[in-house]
Amino acid sequence: MNDPENSFRTALHDRVDGQHPDYARISSGAISAGSRIRRRRRITVTVGAAAAVGAFAAGGLGLSQLLSTTAVDQAPLGIASAPSASPAALVPGQKMDLGNGVTGLVVTDATAGTMEITIQGGSSMTGSGTGFTMVLSGPEAAVQDYWAEGFPIGQEYVGLRFATEGLRHGLVTTVPVEVPDGWTCEWSLIDDSASCTSQDGGVAALVIRPAEDYATWSTSPDKGGPGSGAYVTDVHGDIFISVQSGQGTTDAELQALADSLRWVG
Repeated sequence: MNDPENSFRTALHDRVDGQHPDYARISSGAISAGSRIRRRRRITVTVGAAAAVGAFAAGGLGLSQLLSTTAVDQAPLGIASAPSASPAALVPGQKMDLGNGVTGLVVTDATAGTMEITIQGGSSMTGSGTGFTMVLSGPEAAVQDYWAEGFPIGQEYVGLRFATEGLRHGLVTTVPVEVPDGWTCEWSLIDDSASCTSQDGGVAALVIRPAEDYATWSTSPDKGGPGSGAYVTDVHGDIFISVQSGQGTTDAELQALADSLRWVG
């Protein structure tokens, strides 16, 4: 004899079949879908979570179980960043506010050569700033701070040179000394210095200094005094010269160079 309860369940099952999803098929379908998702690993977390909520509402699987087969099990997805906008083209005569009271005047490199400014540096790479010089102006301390920060605008406009207003003058206008045989020096009078190389490849630096600094330089062990590894000439007029070490140069060679310098004029 058939069990009335079982007969009722069978009849009910047949009656609703095709109208409402069967629980067993839901579970089987959800698990198969989860397997396909894991293989593809291409569905986003948001889509996976929505599918889990839908399946949970249908009664197929517990929410936490479905999440484990969809959203949580996906490979981490990188967020595509928007491409960086190219900086606006520089225009000669343009004035830019660089903050803290510092402004920058954009000029071409050719124009910069006609101005009373001092070129302080620039990038050796080419980029959107190539061919232009930015002349900084503002409170001296603020300009120095901006410079110390690495001239940030130069990171945006690669190749841009930067300068400060006014010509920088050295302590002398002509080379003040003759160097002995065996040494060759390249002078940069605007920087009050020379880079010297000996015949055997040793390197030394000559720095022109104001006479008022002589007392300190001739006695201080961290400048040009005894034991410092640097040597100083006597004062000549309102200047003297410090001779400082470089690669491949001994203390004896430096002292001999300092002693052999001959003042001109």
